[in-house]
Amino acid sequence: MKWHFKHLIFALILMFSVGLFAEQIDEVRMDLQVNLFLKILKYDRNIAERGKNGLKLGVLYNPASKKSTKAFRDFQENFNQIENRTVNGIQVFLIPIKGYEALSSSVKSYGVNIVYIASGFDSQLDDILSFCRSNKILTLTGVPKYAEKGVAVGLGIKMKKPQIIINNPVAKELGANFSADILKLAKVIK
Repeated sequence: MKWHFKHLIFALILMFSVGLFAEQIDEVRMDLQVNLFLKILKYDRNIAERGKNGLKLGVLYNPASKKSTKAFRDFQENFNQIENRTVNGIQVFLIPIKGYEALSSSVKSYGVNIVYIASGFDSQLDDILSFCRSNKILTLTGVPKYAEKGVAVGLGIKMKKPQIIINNPVAKELGANFSADILKLAKVIK
């Protein structure tokens, strides 16, 4: 009986540990996210139109969420480590957006035309996406469930590798036109 009990405890610990590990690898590492998003944007045939005055990449994070704040800091740190912060020769500027309430003013003040949505916005995601749609702001995220819910371009994990997720109808509505070269590499939501 003791032998079975020990194996049961071991199995439960193993299942719990695997579950935690699986949760931790749910999102793509931030250094890869930053680099991948800059590369993905190169495949938008309309990026020059969007970036007439530079690409203003707003990083929207929830200051009440430690995970969201960490995502912003990691995004900013990795972005700042890139020497050539351009997309097809267009300079990319990073704009921190501290909470949903600051989104509208950041768009007006800084001309934000792309928004990366960090975690921590489950209850406000619909409002954020609605605002971005009405202002033709391209949306990006590293939160796979946000990509499934209407963010234009997201990243997830499939078979332990980064997976590009493109919501093509949303991307087109926001003025993006991704080439077939990137679409054939991505999970495309139609």
